[in-house]
Amino acid sequence: MSIFNLFSKKLTSELSNEKEGEKYFRQALQCSQYGNQDDAIKFFTKSLEISPNHSAVYVNRAGCYMVQERYLQAYDDYLHAIDMEDRGYSIDAESSKPAALQNMQRIQPFIAFAQENGEGVKNQLSTDGLGHFTKRWAEVLFDQFLGSDVNTAKQFILEEIKELEEMGGEHQEYALNCGVNHSDFSNVGGQFDTHKAFMMFKSVLCCFSRDPHKMFEIRTTILNKLMSLSSSNALGSSNQKVDYVGGMRLVEAEVDIMFIVKNGDVMYINTDADHLYELDKDGDMKLDGRIVNFFFKDSNEVVEIFVAFDDQDSYSMFTMNMGRDERLNYVAQAIFQFMGQNNITNVFSSTAQYSSQYHYTFKLYKKNEKHFMVNNSQSHAYLIGDNLYKSNNADEIKSEFWEMA
Repeated sequence: MSIFNLFSKKLTSELSNEKEGEKYFRQALQCSQYGNQDDAIKFFTKSLEISPNHSAVYVNRAGCYMVQERYLQAYDDYLHAIDMEDRGYSIDAESSKPAALQNMQRIQPFIAFAQENGEGVKNQLSTDGLGHFTKRWAEVLFDQFLGSDVNTAKQFILEEIKELEEMGGEHQEYALNCGVNHSDFSNVGGQFDTHKAFMMFKSVLCCFSRDPHKMFEIRTTILNKLMSLSSSNALGSSNQKVDYVGGMRLVEAEVDIMFIVKNGDVMYINTDADHLYELDKDGDMKLDGRIVNFFFKDSNEVVEIFVAFDDQDSYSMFTMNMGRDERLNYVAQAIFQFMGQNNITNVFSSTAQYSSQYHYTFKLYKKNEKHFMVNNSQSHAYLIGDNLYKSNNADEIKSEFWEMA
């Protein structure tokens, strides 16, 4: 028996489009089951276009919107399903109204905020631009809803990244490439109260939920700024510069350390590395190779060490994938050895237990003592100079680099 016949109170076999609608409905269920909410929504929509008299399909599509936290669209579908049943338009045998009402109640606070404040929040974005808008909300979350407490902020960030991974698609891609160790966010505990921050963050995002790509951009940019803000507040700006003159060449590893950043503070810039650059066709200084960001993380600090690999090494490792992980692990060990051999004691703590992660690969440009790094997909970039460190989406940082340069 077909699914549609099974839950229909009418003889759906007499309706010409039921079979086609059921096919798309089945495809949607399968996509949703495997975490592909985007395609599930597309197939639920096709099913409704062909066979629109099933309130259960609206409720199932709303469930996919809920997973993606697109609450305004979910709310619309729940309302439509309820209205169909109240008017007797739905041909489903079982009522979906109780499930719709229950889920509407769950998201009601976010809907109420969007209905009351949505236009004002969207006007803030239009007036301030993405950079200032997200900086403002990151500061509001940190100061007013997370109590300016680094540990509470850290738990909130990890909870959000875990949710993003579970959403799949571009959300999952961000979670796996944002520089946070998977074991940290997949096993996040609940020692601190993040509920108020959670409610406010979701409420602001709900205002943009009809534009999922804009909502994703705002969400990840606020998280990036919140990570930077909470890191810089962990130790203030007390990290001293590295007491080392000249270039840091790891001879046996055949790489160069270009920058060291600790908790958002720039501790070292390789000022003896101009020979590693070449002039590109526009006359700009471009590294002849690629950069890998080595993350070393402890519960109280994040040390980022940007290492330059020459062009041949980069091609074999990151294009041909020849011995990449072994090579990166070897370089990580060489970094620790170099710090010990040169008595550099303020980069790594002797009592910390570090986990390591790699973020690769980046092109590096230099102009007027400012350094701009961008990854191959143009999705993430860094801007580094003396007392200047920014980690954000590429478009914002790119324009800032060329304007100041």
